Amino acid sequence: MHNKMSATGVLSHLIYVLESNLSELTSAERIDEYTMGSWEACIECLEAISCWTRAKDFGLNYNPEIKFNLETAQCRCPSTRTPRRKK
Repeated sequence: MHNKMSATGVLSHLIYVLESNLSELTSAERIDEYTMGSWEACIECLEAISCWTRAKDFGLNYNPEIKFNLETAQCRCPSTRTPRRKK
């Protein structure tokens, strides 16, 4: 368990953890729905933290979607062959 930290310390650590997770996700050999969901959640968290007035002081001076190329990621999930229901 972590020691108690200030709000600044927590946000700084959270930025580090989210960026580390995104780096791992971008290098994943297989991108499936779970990976994409995790990726999008991390991106949204960084975008929320970027609203913090001191975010740039802690290295969050970029657009997370551009840096981690969320738009270029493609889901390489195995296709399901589930038949469609008839109406």
